[in-house]
Parts: sequence; structure tokens; C-alpha cells
Amino acid sequence: MPMKQIRIYGLLLLLLMSMMAWGQEMSVAERNAAQGFNDTIDRLAPDFVQVSLCIADPTTPAQDHSGIAGHAFLRLQCPIFGLDYCFSYESEIIKGQLWKLITNQLKMGMRAIPTEMYISDYREWHRMVHEYHINMPPMAEQRLWGIMDDHMMTEREVHRDVIAFGCANTIVRYVEEALFPDTISYIWPEKFYVQSMEEIVEGQLSNYPWELFLLNLFDGNGLKDLKTPKQKLVYPMDLIDVWSKSMINGEPMLEYVGDLVEAEPVVVQRPWFTPQVCGITLLLICAGCIIGALVRKRKK
Repeated sequence: MPMKQIRIYGLLLLLLMSMMAWGQEMSVAERNAAQGFNDTIDRLAPDFVQVSLCIADPTTPAQDHSGIAGHAFLRLQCPIFGLDYCFSYESEIIKGQLWKLITNQLKMGMRAIPTEMYISDYREWHRMVHEYHINMPPMAEQRLWGIMDDHMMTEREVHRDVIAFGCANTIVRYVEEALFPDTISYIWPEKFYVQSMEEIVEGQLSNYPWELFLLNLFDGNGLKDLKTPKQKLVYPMDLIDVWSKSMINGEPMLEYVGDLVEAEPVVVQRPWFTPQVCGITLLLICAGCIIGALVRKRKK
């Protein structure tokens, strides 16, 4: 590298270091004034914004078709201003609207709902909700809040798409965006390398054969496009499994806080009348009708 370029880079590095040192020496009031705030609130304090990953346990189709594999959402708090919201992609209710589901007329959107109001439904449903603090740098936490606000404003009503707007994969995308230039150090379980997305889905929905059938029918092609481990991170329970082992800046990414809602886990039995049983039954009925028609024809 030419000596002239080395000098230029050296000067730029010294200037950058001087600016960082100057920023550190500024008082909170001076820093706030430079940002247009007329107060002494330290917006770079570790607890100015608090970010949590919340996971709701799986439930039954009778209660919520969209929640049979669990649900993930973010809880963002700013205690000094008394703000406490849950940001979540919420879909129209599927129950009673099968035709709208088949014809892709159902809507979904990002919602920001006060935490106590949001988890009241889970209390009513007796559905457990776990909370995990995400260890993010203060600036990343503030960026994440801005990112969630933007999506709430621009994606209030979109076509229901569990791949593009899935609860877990969108959280991964938005948290990584807020963290940049920092990154998450992932440790991937073996299944993300050896299993296809279709196999992962089948494992998650093994006790829900009809929902699995409909998902493969309407979103099967989209599932085949999910090939990398990160693309396959679409289920809340998988997200907890992966992020619990992951690191940010050498520190554990998640810290268990407690349960926002306490309840007994839901136990779901696989129904005996599955799409396979239905298909075999229809096949036998058709075969019986054909045989009956042939017998009547021979008698005549």
C-alpha cells in the first residue's frame, strides 16, 4: 500500500478514535442536546429499553389454529417512560373461514398491544407464555423499537403468509437488522442440516394431520425453497432451542426471566381420522360403487 494512502487511513483512524473519545466524555445532558432532547435521561443506559422474546406454548385447533405450534412475539419496554408493548404478527381467525383461507383472502398484520392487554387472552385460554431477555447493546435495542414501529405502520393489513410473515423467522430477521454490525454467533442443532423443511414441519405438526395436509397443499412449494438452517428457523420452539445456545459479543443471547402466564401444558392426541384414512375410505367407497355397478350390470 502506498505511503500516502497509509497516512490518509491513519489520519482517518485517529479522527474516528477522537470522535469516539469525545462522545464518551460528553455528559448525558450534552449528548441529549446534540440529539434534540432537553433532558438528562441516559438513553444509552443498558435498561433504558428492555427487549424480551416471548414464547406461547402450543395450543389446540379448537382454540387457535394459528397457535398449534406455539407463537413467538417481542416485548419491548421503556420503564422510564412507562411503555410496555408486545409486537406480534396477528392473523384473522381461521375457524369458520375455511373458504377465505383456501382463496387466500385472510389478512394478517403487525400489531403493538400493551402487554397486560395482550397476554389477557393467554390467561383466558390457560396458555403458558415464557419470557426471555435478549442481551442486546443499548443502541441496538432502540433501533429494534424503531424497526418494529415501521413494520407496524406499513404491514397493518397484508395477505396471510406464514412463510413471509411467520412469527419466529421475522423476529430473527428484525433482531439481526437491529444488531448490525454486531452479529449472532449461532450453534445449530443437527436437524437443521440433515432434515428438509418438509420434515421439520412434519415433526412439528405430527399430531395435527389435517393442518399439516392443508399447509402442504397451500404452502408446499414455499417450504421447498427454505434450505439453509436460518431459513428453516420458523417455529417458536426451534427459535428458543437455537437462541438459547447462541451468543452476542461473546455473551449468552437469552436469559430466562420467568413466565408471563402460568398454565399446564396442552396435551393433544393425534386423531384417528386422518387425511390418509379419509383417502382410503373414499377409495374403498368408490371401489365398492364400481363393483356394485358391475354386479348389477351382469345380473341384467
